Amino acid sequence: MTVDGKKSLLEINELLSAVNGTLVSENKTGAFTSVQTDSRNVTTGTLFVPLRGELQNGHKYIPQALEKGASVVFIDKKELEEKTGVYKALGEQYPGAVFLCVENNLYALQQAAEAYVAKFPELVKISITGSSGKTTTKEMTVSVMRQYFGKDNVACTEGNFNSETGLPLSVFKIRGNEKIGIFEMGMNRVNEIGEISKVLKSKYGIITNIGNAHIGLLGSRKNIALEKRKSFDYIPADGAAFVPFEDDFAELCTENVKGKIVKYGLETAQEYGVKFIKDEGLAGTVFSIDGEIVKLPLGGKYNFQNALGVVALAKELGVSAKAIKAGLENMAAVTGRMEIKELKTKTGKNIQLIADCYNANPDSMGKVIDFCGGLEGAGKKIFVLGDMKELGTESTTEHIKVAEKLLAAGADFVCLVGPEMKSAADLLSEKQFANYSYFETNDEESFKRISEKLLSVIADNDTVLLKGSHSMALEKLIPMLVLEGEV
Repeated sequence: MTVDGKKSLLEINELLSAVNGTLVSENKTGAFTSVQTDSRNVTTGTLFVPLRGELQNGHKYIPQALEKGASVVFIDKKELEEKTGVYKALGEQYPGAVFLCVENNLYALQQAAEAYVAKFPELVKISITGSSGKTTTKEMTVSVMRQYFGKDNVACTEGNFNSETGLPLSVFKIRGNEKIGIFEMGMNRVNEIGEISKVLKSKYGIITNIGNAHIGLLGSRKNIALEKRKSFDYIPADGAAFVPFEDDFAELCTENVKGKIVKYGLETAQEYGVKFIKDEGLAGTVFSIDGEIVKLPLGGKYNFQNALGVVALAKELGVSAKAIKAGLENMAAVTGRMEIKELKTKTGKNIQLIADCYNANPDSMGKVIDFCGGLEGAGKKIFVLGDMKELGTESTTEHIKVAEKLLAAGADFVCLVGPEMKSAADLLSEKQFANYSYFETNDEESFKRISEKLLSVIADNDTVLLKGSHSMALEKLIPMLVLEGEV
């Protein structure tokens, strides 16, 4: 069946089989050409999957989705039992829609996505996960593969759609003409990686690192590694798993992998034709691949490390050094992640602003502080750091480590924002570091005070880092600091 001339992603009988569902509408035939969990994004011919959360029951948006043109709707068993009359009436009001009853809408979404991916056995699938750097690594990989295979021949995660719902929604964007698919895998709970790995069943996989992100949820780095390694569960004998040589959990992550194991990093770079040439600080890293000089435009040793993983993967796939060079050199910083810009402040000072406000965990926070500390020839090093979330009982310890990193990096001025940064502020005070300010909240008044404080100390050629968890919204400081039209 079709919608507006487009073939259905799955036929209804294929969908029923995949999700072990039951038809509960009068209409037994239908088609869908898109999948959504947000009713605001529904268009004609959408499969709408209403999800249950801690605070909301997505089923209440089914009427809105039907009004906007949803052609197929999941209803979980509990909801249908409680509101049989409501859905009978909706069926009469929208006779063209197909209603499917399933046990659990989230798992049904994943099962449907798994069935859809299986329709493309020739697609080379790549998974990318890790405690930090996975989105940037994904974007590097996409850029390289588009250079080699062509833009229209690469499917990929859009933005950060990498979760229990995001990855299934991402794979439904595959259209069958692509040669390669590159998908990011995130994690916020036990076995989330396992579930979405079962959906994708990648042939190649990269783990960028095992850090402390989500340690409050999983309890230890070992538990985090045990979860991340599930991204390798379906790698076949002719596939490969890529892990950082220097990561202390590299062996654990690759236990029982059926395919080839590749350990990437400076220690092994010559094995795939890479030679380090020069670290240019904010301007990036220069290195060569099979004699081709490459200038990676992203600063930081950790971005170079991630690029080495991409190079190792690309070489395994037979991608040429010229395509790798072109892909990496055309990489731009992902929005909110290590965006480095030369800007003019409202006081007329020229600065380097590093905005890394999308996320923060001990691993990524430590790396960016070390990076800024190692910059040469710059003016003052000014740090504006917000809380790192989801650290549980480790929060105090990890925020104290942030203060220790700041002292080791030679920070000239520091603003700490959020209740969890109080422990870092206390250590700076204890160590008699005078050039810091602490703000308990990240509300508008606090941001106004922070911007005023920063503008009073910033001079020409200073480097300003904004880094914190997404909920801290430190990016709101940028228009308060720089001239209008600069960003």
